[in-house]
Parts: sequence; structure tokens; C-alpha cells
Amino acid sequence: MRIKLIGNLSVTAKDGHPVTISGAKTQGLIAFLAANLGMSPTRDRIMSMFWGDRFTDQARQSLRQAVSKLRRMGLDFEEDIILSDDDRVGLNPDTVQVDLEEFFDLADNPTPEQAQRALALMNGPLLDGIYGQQADFEDWLVTERQRVVSSASKMFEQVADFQVQKGNLDKALEISRKLISLDPLRDGSQLLGIRILAQAGERAAAIKQFNSYEALLQKELGVGAGPDLESLIREIRSEKFSAVEDKVGTAAKPKPSPAPAPERQEGLGATSVAVVPFASMAPDQEVDFVASSLTSDVVMHLSKFKWLEVHANIEIDGRYLTGATLQDINKKFNLDYLVHGTLRSLGTKHRLTVQLVEPKTGRNHWVQRYDREAESILFLPDELAETIAAAAEDQIERLVGRASEDVPFEQMTAWQCYHRGLATQYEFSAETNVDAQKHFRRAIALDPNFASAYARLSYAMVISAIYFDATEISDLLDEALDLARTAARLDPDDATARFALGRVYLARGNYARSIAELGSAIELNPVMAQAHCGLGDSLAYSGDLDVAMECFEEAVRISPKDPYRWAFLGYGATALLFKKDFEGALDWATRSAAVPNSHYWATALRVSALGHLGRDDEAKTALAELEELKPGLSCDYVRERLFYLRDPEQINLYVGGLRKAGLA
Repeated sequence: MRIKLIGNLSVTAKDGHPVTISGAKTQGLIAFLAANLGMSPTRDRIMSMFWGDRFTDQARQSLRQAVSKLRRMGLDFEEDIILSDDDRVGLNPDTVQVDLEEFFDLADNPTPEQAQRALALMNGPLLDGIYGQQADFEDWLVTERQRVVSSASKMFEQVADFQVQKGNLDKALEISRKLISLDPLRDGSQLLGIRILAQAGERAAAIKQFNSYEALLQKELGVGAGPDLESLIREIRSEKFSAVEDKVGTAAKPKPSPAPAPERQEGLGATSVAVVPFASMAPDQEVDFVASSLTSDVVMHLSKFKWLEVHANIEIDGRYLTGATLQDINKKFNLDYLVHGTLRSLGTKHRLTVQLVEPKTGRNHWVQRYDREAESILFLPDELAETIAAAAEDQIERLVGRASEDVPFEQMTAWQCYHRGLATQYEFSAETNVDAQKHFRRAIALDPNFASAYARLSYAMVISAIYFDATEISDLLDEALDLARTAARLDPDDATARFALGRVYLARGNYARSIAELGSAIELNPVMAQAHCGLGDSLAYSGDLDVAMECFEEAVRISPKDPYRWAFLGYGATALLFKKDFEGALDWATRSAAVPNSHYWATALRVSALGHLGRDDEAKTALAELEELKPGLSCDYVRERLFYLRDPEQINLYVGGLRKAGLA
């Protein structure tokens, strides 16, 4: 049986005859199950999606009736199509094909031919004309449509560029217009069309389309175009526009001599970084190959951090960054930071040394050595590039935040406010959280299109609800959800926005939605350690403890010095506590509590684990530390602050250990 979700919903039986699915709820249900092929949703999740306004027994009965109705419509004609048990309902992936699944398979690092096939499937928005009566279904549908368009846009751009290179500008424009029709309020969609018009030499048409789009944004959303689109239109309007026209072979003009690197005002825009190709320290083809591959992979992973402006590799003479080399790079490119590394190999031992340098001053801000052992250098683990990119991004983020310390609040740009808010938030106290929120709000006031600022403000509010005794939690989380949704709408490709959505949904007890959003964040940026940790957190509360631990271990591996590593370890300790692995929980909690900016919850986890282990003397000492960190803490208070846990057994395990240790 084939189910088509892209465009209008349609179901075709194995013999090729159409299957009519009648009723809005039934159509929504089959679409939701098809979109989750191979990952059958729980009955609770489905009931919330379609019958959340009914009592549980009524919702359960409605679900049974809907499944029975689908079967009567022919979905179980020859083979089992619908699979159901006490906990889950889904479609059988062995007997069902879904175009959406095929689309995402093709979209995963596509060749030009695969991209063409994937785009052929895009004959309209996802589930065009399908609407639900429940807010959860509408939220899911909006998110899924954005996810499809986000994946499609990358392929549209790839195919359009291919057509431009072949000189087929009309075909390229047709492709861009198809993307705009799918999501006319997305900056990336409009940017592609405007860029192609500019490359075709149609400057007036490009400017006209931008003006029309900006008017539409003001009318529909009350916001302006994003920074990438603003930058492009400034380039198109500039006197140097002839360079753009040359790219597609329009009237050739003498090329001007290279202009000096533009002056960049500190704090006004994205932080720029380039990777200088990693150098091998021996004339060995295998070492050269691995060094080159590492360079490319680090560039790719750094590019996933949307706040960074990642430039193409900069070639240098020799293996080292000399003072003269840095001066030359600064003069030509005016970059904020450079990442460079050297790779050497001796037998089975391999060493990579990576540094982060500021070209303007020649200052070396960070050096890290990675020692690995493998039979051949070709067997170095692929994840090494992920670790390097995450560590470099973390160091750059700290440097940018530190640079804003001496700037008066009233004089800060939106960029400076955002990074000062991050640096303040990482100190992890009630006072610094309030200060971080103030900076994020200021960044939004200065730049209403700053998606990441909305996302980080949302997350700061979630943190205040969970860790810092916030009141009116329901209202707080409602505002946090609105902020996260705004971030995702402004930039659907920003992993930080999806991360914020995932954390809000967790705090609201919607684990399934949280898992979906955090999974999307990881797809957008696989080296965002905080997203891996957040996913593990949601999985742990859902009861999937083994997979949760894999997520926490991945977060620690990717970013072992992350500002939130105490949380990576603390959430891991929580999952181990729920597994009743109290020795493991004690180990992770002890490591968490040792991190300088850790919260008192890390010590509470140590106390609970020691209580369960019956190690009374150690528990008594740890409890004294906990009561010093949080005077007046009680078991009732802990129960109240664990409002985001839905499983009574998990709460009882947590609190029971504290009670055994002597907490009243």
C-alpha cells in the first residue's frame, strides 16, 4: 500500500486502486501514523493529538473507533497494515510505502540525481488541505511542514545552482518559484529566488521581489527580512554588483582589482571564522589525506552553528601560522578567528594538535591536543572532527561573551546583548538567569528577527521554572513556548530554536513532542551537545533509559568542557537512578557536583543514590552539604519542583532515596 503525504493526502492499495479515507479525524490519523512509519506512537500521544479535549476513557474509545473505521475502509484488505497493542498504534513498514520517508531518504546527502528525484515528489505542501481540531495536531503539522521545506530548500538550491551553471536560468527560476510557493514567508525560500534573479542580471526584478516580500512580512507577521537576505539585497544595490552578473556570463565587464577586506564593526554581526587546512607533519599520503578530510569535516560541523560566519578554507605556505602569515590573512580577509591543526603519526599512535588564533592580534586563545591510537591513521574515528568543531565553537562563544563585559548595557548591540546573555546564563544562578533574560530581551528589542535570542530567552525561562523557584509556572511556560515558536518561525533551520522548543515541551510534560523537536535539532546540528543531552532527558522520563544514557554519553563526548556539562552528568545520574543503578548514579552525580557551576540538584542526586545504597555516613555528610547549598529543602519541596515528571515511580525513587538519607 502506498500513502502520499506531500501535496494532497492519497492512499493507494497494493493493486493500484485508490482507497478513500473519509472524515477529517480519520485522515489526520492515517497521515500521522504514516509520518511516523517504523516509530509507532503511543496511544496516549495519539489521543492527545486528536481527542485531547475529551476524558481519557472517551478518547480511548474514539481511538478504537477510528482504527476500526480505517480497517473497514480497506487498510487491512490482504495483509496486516495497522499494528496495535496495549501501548502503541502504527502502520506496518513491511507492507506500507510513504512518499515522505522516500523524500527524507533521498534528501540525506543527495547526489544531483537524487535531489532531482526528491524534488519531483514536492508537488505541494505537506498534507495540503489537512487541518485538525486539536492544538497538538496543528503544532505537529506546522513543525513537520517546516521540516520538509527546510530539507527541500537545500536541494532546491543545489539543483538551481546546477541549472545556473548549465546556463538554464529559466529552469533555475522555475525551481525557486516552486520553493517560494511551498513557504512564501521563509527567508531562505525568497533568498534563493532573489539570488538567481541577480545572477541573471535582473537587478530590478530582484529588488522588486525583495520589496514585495518585505511588504508581505510586515503585513502577515509585523517583522522585516532576516540578516542574510538584507545582506544580499545590499550587495545587489551596491556599485559592485557587476561581479554578480559576471558569474552567469552576462555582458562581460573588466574585473576590478581586488578590494581590501571590508572594515567590520565589532559586535554588529555574525562572528567570522575560517579553517586553515590541517597540516601533516610527515611526507605521507595517508596522513595528508586524513588531514585534508579532517579539515573538510571540521568546516562542515562548524557551519552547523548558525551564529558563526564560516568562510572557505584559507591556504597558507608552510605548516605553521607565522606572525607574517596572520598579518597577511588579517589584511586580506579581516576574520575574527582561525582554526588550524597539525597531524603527526608514529606507528599506531596519532596526535592532532588544534589551535584557535585571532589573526588581528596574533593571539593564540586555545590549544588542544587529541591523542588517538589505531592500527592505521585511516582508522581514526570520524567523531574526532565533531569534537574539534564543538570545542572550537565553545571557545569562540566564550570569547565573544567576554568581549562584551566592559560595554555598558545601553550601548550594546543586539549581537553583544545575546552573547553577554549566554555568558551570564552559563554562571547558572537565579540572579544570573534573570540578568541573562534581560540581555536576551534587549537583543530582541534591538533586532526583532534575531531567532536565537528568542530561543535562548525561552530556554532561560524554562531553567527558571525548573531550577530557580519561579512562580506562576504555567504562565511562564506558555510565554516560553510562544518565544520558542517565534524562533522556529523566524529560522526553521536554527538548531537552537528546535532545542528550545524541545525543552519547553519537556517542561510541559509533552515528552513525545519534546523528543521530536530535539531530534530535529540534532539533525540540523549533530554536534550540538546540549540537544543530545535534552533528548536523553526526555527519553529518560519516557522510560527509555538505555537510549537516554547513550545520549548523555554522546553529549559528554562531543563537548567534554561544555558550560552545561554538570547538567549532562546530572541528567545521566538521574537516568541511572531510575534504572536503580545506584552505584552508577552516585558516580555520575559526584562528577556533576564537582563542576564549578553545578546546581544543588547534583548534590541532591548524590544524597538520593547514597540513601538507596545504605551508605549512611556518606549520606549524612552529603545531606549536610545539600542543606548548606539549599537551606530548608524538604522532600515535599522536591516533589513540587519535579512537576515535569509524569511517572510516580520515578518521583518516588528520587524522593525515596533522599528520605532514606534523612531528609525530612
